Amino acid sequence: MTLKNRSGQAVAPEHVDALRATVRGEVFARSDEGYARARLVWNGYFNRHPGLIVRCAGAADVVEAVRFATRHDIQLAVRSGGHSYPGHSTIDDGLVVDLSGLKGIRVDLQRGVAICEPGLLLAELDDETYRFGLAVTGGQVSHTGIAGLTLGGGIGWLCRSRGLTVDNLVAADVVLANGEVRRASAEDDADLFWAIRGGGGNFGIVTSFEYRLHPQGACRTGIVAYRAGDHPAVAAGLSAFAATAPDRLALAVGLFDLEDGDTGIAVRYVDTAPAEDTDALVDALAGFGPEPVLRTSETMPYPKVQQLADADMAHHRRYYTRSFMIETVTAEALAGLIDGFRTRKSELSQIGMMLLGGQVARVAPEATAYPHREPGFLVTLLGGWTEEKDDSANTGWCREVYDTMQRFTSGGVYVNELLDEGERRIVAAYGADHYRRLSELKAKYDPANVFRVNQNIKPAEPARG
Repeated sequence: MTLKNRSGQAVAPEHVDALRATVRGEVFARSDEGYARARLVWNGYFNRHPGLIVRCAGAADVVEAVRFATRHDIQLAVRSGGHSYPGHSTIDDGLVVDLSGLKGIRVDLQRGVAICEPGLLLAELDDETYRFGLAVTGGQVSHTGIAGLTLGGGIGWLCRSRGLTVDNLVAADVVLANGEVRRASAEDDADLFWAIRGGGGNFGIVTSFEYRLHPQGACRTGIVAYRAGDHPAVAAGLSAFAATAPDRLALAVGLFDLEDGDTGIAVRYVDTAPAEDTDALVDALAGFGPEPVLRTSETMPYPKVQQLADADMAHHRRYYTRSFMIETVTAEALAGLIDGFRTRKSELSQIGMMLLGGQVARVAPEATAYPHREPGFLVTLLGGWTEEKDDSANTGWCREVYDTMQRFTSGGVYVNELLDEGERRIVAAYGADHYRRLSELKAKYDPANVFRVNQNIKPAEPARG
């Protein structure tokens, strides 16, 4: 593949040579050693061949890469952890701005913040901050990059007790479409700061994140599992329990195969600050109906909790997802998910949901671009498989279960779990009012829509006099 502009014309080699001479980081064209590895992303469903990959060595390289792309009208994609479900971390023929080498982190104990470069993975962030007995809300898979997770919202084990990742973002340095570097914070550029807290990569490339940290010790975690036939009691128990659960308790529900061939319902709990009532809370989870088929409990460091799902989300498998939110777990909705799980085409496919609420719901919806502050559950349907020949069967399964479950949804969707599903779904991720404001800010910061390889928010049309 050759580097091409938006018109499909090849970019002259001398322009590429000039870029190589300008940046400090590595530049990979298809003929270069290291290109084959550099082009790979987490989701093996996307086998794309960029025309050029610029692995930035610092913020100045990011500026040069963006200016190069705009100067020559080249479509660009931005990669940090490369964990994008819809493959937005890569692009055919265009330019990938690769941030994966930017892994600097500094914990400022006096201010209680961590200043982080965008190439960090959650595991690397957690390892450093936990050594000081501190943490910030992350996701649920430790090899996820911090950048995409943060810009879309940041839902993880700590969100009920500490808020979303964006709720703990203090400031960021952003490279805009014109190459200008802008600091975004409540004091420095409030509009840009609002937009990047949920608006994804639409407004620029973040080269530094500053997070507010919180004390964090070991967690108590385990599973209480029931048979699928117990789903009415489990649904009723979950709904009642969720209404009164303390903020420190995180809950996730997943379906799995029991050894006898039946389907199991696993309730994973994480008490992020174990206390005297922890045993009583776990007993309540084990009292939803008949005797649980499995009950486990252990204490582990928070970074280990963050790694519990890593093996289920291995690199270079093929993934396809659908996601939606529900207000509560009903017996009918849980039965629908169980039926869908039983028809999956691959043993690697998963269905799960996570309890929201807590501190997430105590932030006003208008405070950030991320709007979904109501209590409820985030439901994720994730097709996983390994062979290209099985693409149709697995993507079809995911879409079919999603369509069946739509009668239960509250209408919301988490932007980080969207595929390329069209503008209507992007609007659903933000709501009409938020989307309107984001579109106006897009016109302010990126009027030419340079940053469009994402869940794209189109720049608002100029108002006519």
